[in-house]
Amino acid sequence: MRKFARTAAISAVVAVVVFAILKPAKTPVVAQLTKQHRPRPQMPTITTLPDFPGIPLFPRILTKRKQKELLQDLINNKVHTYPETSARGHRAGKFTSTGIFGSWPPTEAQIARIAPHYDNILFGADKKDLIPRFKKYNPDVTFFIYVDSGLNPGWRQSDAGGVDAKDTQWIVEHHPDWILKDNDGQLIRSRGGLSNPGEYWPDPGNRGWQNYFAEKVLKLLKETGGAWNGVLLDQFIGTADGYERYAKASRQVKYPTDEDFQAAWIEFFKAVRPKLPVPIIVNMEGGSIIRRPAFVEEVAKAAGGVENEIFPEEMPVEDLRPYLETVQNLPPNIHVRINSKPAGWAGDIDRTLFAYYCYLLIAGRNREVYWTNKEGSSDVPHYWYREFDLDLGAAKGNIQFGTTIWSREFENAVVIVNPGKVPGEYSWPSSVSYCDVLATPLTSPIRLRSRTAMLLVRDTSILPMRTP
Repeated sequence: MRKFARTAAISAVVAVVVFAILKPAKTPVVAQLTKQHRPRPQMPTITTLPDFPGIPLFPRILTKRKQKELLQDLINNKVHTYPETSARGHRAGKFTSTGIFGSWPPTEAQIARIAPHYDNILFGADKKDLIPRFKKYNPDVTFFIYVDSGLNPGWRQSDAGGVDAKDTQWIVEHHPDWILKDNDGQLIRSRGGLSNPGEYWPDPGNRGWQNYFAEKVLKLLKETGGAWNGVLLDQFIGTADGYERYAKASRQVKYPTDEDFQAAWIEFFKAVRPKLPVPIIVNMEGGSIIRRPAFVEEVAKAAGGVENEIFPEEMPVEDLRPYLETVQNLPPNIHVRINSKPAGWAGDIDRTLFAYYCYLLIAGRNREVYWTNKEGSSDVPHYWYREFDLDLGAAKGNIQFGTTIWSREFENAVVIVNPGKVPGEYSWPSSVSYCDVLATPLTSPIRLRSRTAMLLVRDTSILPMRTP
């Protein structure tokens, strides 16, 4: 869930040597260890990714100049896949970004190439000066400011305790009652995991904390220019045992059940949201999404929006369907961010298209449902796929949940998804003709492998011209 690294940029991007289970020997070890292996696509695609520039196994031994060159090569390798003309006016999906350029400044050329393609961008407060530069190339793009839900000693303008002199240490000294405690009466603090070590976790049901949070976030919005369209609340834990699982912290004891804890959070959002001029978009921890999907709806309506960072890679079919149904039934003005993580640095066409096609099941130009995907790091722009820009036309209804295949019809195509563990078939009447994105005619029924998806194109004029 953490989007903004607090380390040097080159470390955040290329120091990714981890000793995980390696892929088969045909994949070079360096490519595995640096997350730059790119599998050959099996699904039909009109996207051809450029050759990846490559990351050395030990980039820190390079000179600073070489590190910077390596970083820029990596960024430009991805940025150059963005078309010169945006398809925002007709494409089916809306696109957001997560912490883009969070650790280094973009060039003007990079902004000019990227900005027209996004509908929404997330920045940290320290990147506020980028807003007018992006709007120069896309006046319609909106911006969210990053705010951590916890309290991080020493942080500045990234959580409520980092706005002014009444900071996190001031809270610890003067209002320790605002922070959750364990069975021994000690303040709950992160010991690592997926969170920031040393982070304190406030009590959402405490009125003093609610008032403080609203006051400081409002001040942050004003002091950073007031050009924000929403607050992205990160590291939101919505389960009673979540701090143990997510942050390796001691268990908080004030709220013994998920029901108790979630009721406190809804109280928090109902108290805070009316005091802010923009909605709060809550990046929900996976456990709070999966255990009770109705909580997603409750948070979205009370706060103004929600984010999901486990879609669809970490959601088996039995969890994915309730989530899709929940989002599908939300009012169209509720902001939903879908943040997929299908690939490493070099990209993965099949996994990325599967995630995107799953998103199309709930996308629409008349809805505030946005999608993005990470490739190695939030800071580095992802590759742009040609499928993103296809003019599918308006959606002609909601998701159709078949036994193994889920589908959704658009004016010019049908998206079909197999989210399960076994192959499945999708059939259509003989009076209807479809082709794939390569314009290859299809015969009913079509068979999809597990965790794959595709577009059935009805109107081939939406496909790009293919060169001989």
